Amino acid sequence: MRSGSEKDRSHMTSTGAGERGWWRMKMVVSLYVTTWLLLFALGARGESRARLVNNGYEDVVVAISQEVDEADGPTIIDSLQEMIHEASRRLYRATHKRAYFRSVKILIPKSWTNTSVIGNALSENFQTSDIRVDIMNSVYKNQPYTQQSGGCGEPGMYIHLTPEYLIDRRQAAWWGPRGKVLLMEWAKLRWGVFDELGYPGDESFPLFYIWDENTSGVPGGGTILPTYCANTPVEGRRIDRRGRSICTLTTRGEPDENCRFLPYKDQRATSSLMSYPLIFSDMVVDFCSGPNSGHPHNPVAPTKQNLFCGGRSVWEVMLEHQDFANDANPPTERYVDPDIQIIQHADANYALVLDYSGSMNDHYRIHKLRKTARRWILHEVTAGSYVAIIKFNQRASLVHRLMQITDDASRKILADSIETKADGGTSIGAGLYVAVKKVGTDKILAGVKNPVILLITDGEENENPRIKDILQNVLDSGVRVITVAFGAEADPKLEKIAELTGGKTFTVNDIDEGHMLEDAFDGALTYQPPPPRSNTTVTIHEEVYKGTARQFGSNFNVDFTIGKNLILRLDTNDRQHVVHLPHLVRPDGNIIGGAVFDPNTFTWILQVPLAEEGEWSWVVSLSGSEENFIRVKVTAQTRDPTVHPITTRAWMSSGTREVNATVDRVIIYAEVKQGNNPVVNANVRALVTPPNEFERDEVYILLDNGQGADIQAGDGIYSRYMTRYSATGRYSVKAQVTDGGRAVINKGFLTSSQRRRRSADPNDYEERPDYCCGSYIPLHRAGGHNTGNFTRITVAGSVKVTEIPEKDTQPPAPVRDLHIVLMDDVKTDVLSGHYNVSLSWTAPGDDLDLGIASDYVLRMTSNRSDLAEKYFNNASNETLLDLSGYSLGVEAGEEITIILKLFLVSDVTFYFALRAKDEVGGESPVSNIAVLRVEVNHHLLHQPEETPRLLLPIWAIALIISLLLLLLVFILVISASRKYGTASWSLTARQLSGVPQAVCTQFLKLQHPCTRGPGIFNQLGVHQDADMSLGQLSIGLLTESLASWTSWGGSMVLVQAADPGATCCCLQWLSAEESQAPSNICCWGIG
Repeated sequence: MRSGSEKDRSHMTSTGAGERGWWRMKMVVSLYVTTWLLLFALGARGESRARLVNNGYEDVVVAISQEVDEADGPTIIDSLQEMIHEASRRLYRATHKRAYFRSVKILIPKSWTNTSVIGNALSENFQTSDIRVDIMNSVYKNQPYTQQSGGCGEPGMYIHLTPEYLIDRRQAAWWGPRGKVLLMEWAKLRWGVFDELGYPGDESFPLFYIWDENTSGVPGGGTILPTYCANTPVEGRRIDRRGRSICTLTTRGEPDENCRFLPYKDQRATSSLMSYPLIFSDMVVDFCSGPNSGHPHNPVAPTKQNLFCGGRSVWEVMLEHQDFANDANPPTERYVDPDIQIIQHADANYALVLDYSGSMNDHYRIHKLRKTARRWILHEVTAGSYVAIIKFNQRASLVHRLMQITDDASRKILADSIETKADGGTSIGAGLYVAVKKVGTDKILAGVKNPVILLITDGEENENPRIKDILQNVLDSGVRVITVAFGAEADPKLEKIAELTGGKTFTVNDIDEGHMLEDAFDGALTYQPPPPRSNTTVTIHEEVYKGTARQFGSNFNVDFTIGKNLILRLDTNDRQHVVHLPHLVRPDGNIIGGAVFDPNTFTWILQVPLAEEGEWSWVVSLSGSEENFIRVKVTAQTRDPTVHPITTRAWMSSGTREVNATVDRVIIYAEVKQGNNPVVNANVRALVTPPNEFERDEVYILLDNGQGADIQAGDGIYSRYMTRYSATGRYSVKAQVTDGGRAVINKGFLTSSQRRRRSADPNDYEERPDYCCGSYIPLHRAGGHNTGNFTRITVAGSVKVTEIPEKDTQPPAPVRDLHIVLMDDVKTDVLSGHYNVSLSWTAPGDDLDLGIASDYVLRMTSNRSDLAEKYFNNASNETLLDLSGYSLGVEAGEEITIILKLFLVSDVTFYFALRAKDEVGGESPVSNIAVLRVEVNHHLLHQPEETPRLLLPIWAIALIISLLLLLLVFILVISASRKYGTASWSLTARQLSGVPQAVCTQFLKLQHPCTRGPGIFNQLGVHQDADMSLGQLSIGLLTESLASWTSWGGSMVLVQAADPGATCCCLQWLSAEESQAPSNICCWGIG
């Protein structure tokens, strides 16, 4: 930017020519670097550095949490290595020889001392790892899962594995071979695909659905089918999870909430891997693909994959990913086993690369920089880290070599080396080169582990070397670059270098009094080895005041998870502005004083070793000058090392990429958890500071409701689309979290069946726990813990917007939770075929998930294809439902419920879907499809106008009839026993299962063979052969007398001899592995 003087500029350029002559030789590679930049711009990666090169994934990082006991380390590492090798082979098979794992690094905690490693981590860290071994999430327990917050095709955040899952083979057996499970989770993490199965009690992704041949064009004919995707029907049976008996059906003819589908162990299906937790067969090795492949996709099943990916198959989404798009990484016959290395977290090596050009004198930027950098060095950098200081204008110089932070003295030496004299031009490349150069005596970050550059500048480059000239040096060094754009004119290439190195970006406005710059420095601390959660420091209060009050103060809450080492920091721009020292007021009213003053930063520090839970306050006396300000920040650490603190972190979907707001959609995220347990019902706000320094912050209320930008309710990740842009430039984002009086920590729950399963054989696939989770994370009263009052504050970073829309170009977000219910408690004219139905959904916004949608278009049809995205608008007007008269104008995130009177035909499946519209005609994508079917035996169809009053209750009448039938059959059995000898009801299931039919017949001395085929009683007691005369009489008796057969899985069979005068009753035993063909049958005669 602007130089201090032309004379100074000329002198410094001349004297620096020899030192800086190296850059001219590098101009020849400029074109190569520019091309490399463009390639990255086509497919910007997330924070993960894993990449697919010539069919092999490289630099995959598996990180083990600081919370994991080192005593379990060897077993965990052995298990991980075995899992990765198996997953690599399965990946090679599932991708048709297009991908496998070539190199994987297992990152162990810095505190582990007895584990062999090949060396320290270069830039790998826990926060950006692909796979994490960490303490249990109370909801998922030991089930492996992938944290996904984005839509279809967007990578997940990380795969979560627990130590118990890796150590205990019985735990692992619940979920299948570890390698296959890792492959399934890798598909979600890498390619942004989703599960293809249902979840218990989930209306959006149910365990069962109606598959109608007449409307879907596939076999089924209105059949209730389990939710999955497979290339051939999956064989199995439905059971009630409470007693292993057959399922109960609802009034709609659907399995009730306790019904589960249990596939047989032996299957012919070979897909889909994303349905594996349900199918659980060794034969499943492929993903579902296109309709003409050998593994056709099921676009009808209500799965996450179909909802979020618009009915596309997993393989189709994978082929659009940069790993395989445009025939990248074609099939290869060359497969090599993964190279797995054990590395250890290393202390961070920081290089502060600070702009000292003349423009840094504007708006007191250089003074703000010195003050914040000193505070960071004196109080924030973790002991053990290394810090170097480099300054640049039109040339760069080393202010202080790398020095380890060991004590207060080392901190003071570094802090005192930062000065405030700024002049000259701007050569960002020169400053970066000094940090990463590999030649000469003053090597800073070359060859060190965990290198991080914190680059702070306020202007565009106007001197050589420039960023593009030394970009390859930076990339080769493995350093992460955190960029801070000071003011509105900072160089536009800052975001790009942060993106390419996996760093972060921050913005500081000139009217900011220090918070934004402080947030940027604190963002660099992410790359330190993470401390144990017991030593986590959280920010619980921030405030800036500029006014005429003579005394000012505020309140803040100390919650039950924090309180140790509570620190209040108050700083000002003028020492004389603070008349009396700040003090704290305890919840009981007692005052804590004794603040210590730092004259170099005009900061008062007040520390409390252990602050009690409750409402605290701070107070300070001021001069009353409206020209001066004070800034307060309160932090605290974990109160009890056995209780994890409530923490929050925030980020944006754009990462460090530049954004064209006319086409790109930016989502703001904030995660609120205690340990790994989600905190739900919190009040989460995102504060967005626009580029214009004098505009007010925009406030977004982030939601965790599974709608709009949020893809799963109750997971502790709150989100909202960023839709308001006032100008191009850099937007800074911060998140503030409070309890809102309703916040709850979801500590999970354990049902009685799950308690029983703990002692069960994990190889028994029938006893596996329910798979979690679908559209929401379950929260049960017994598993919730109120947070009490708490506050957390965190920074998300900044996003650079290059273009903004001139008109409304953002339509409403899609509705994903359209539900329909047949009303039983509302008067319905069933004789005319009219029924009252309730439809409900969560309202989207006018702009995505913000504002109020103007209108809705709701359609009902018996032809499912009418509701496809490409046919919806052109469907017949007869499919439209009239919504006039309903109040639908509600804010995004609110629930809408309407009741319609519809004409329905029994045993015909009807489908419902809707679009939302905004005031300029913008339309949302088509919603999920809700299904309604009225069975011919629905109770509403047979409900009389007036039910006669019975002299006895129904249960009493049923009991009397059962006793009479029991007496009758007892007489018949005794009579048969006397006539034929030893035939008896006392034969047990185990005895019968091994007795051939011929022996049984001879034993019972039957004179007439059973020549008619068997008619099978199902376990509800309904005979499948209505032609049987004796069957109608004997059904109750057979069911009562052989109740044990039902619970053992047997089937009761009744056959009639050719001679009407003689009938034989037979029992058939079918094991779970056998087909429906009769096998072991035992008979005796009656008549």
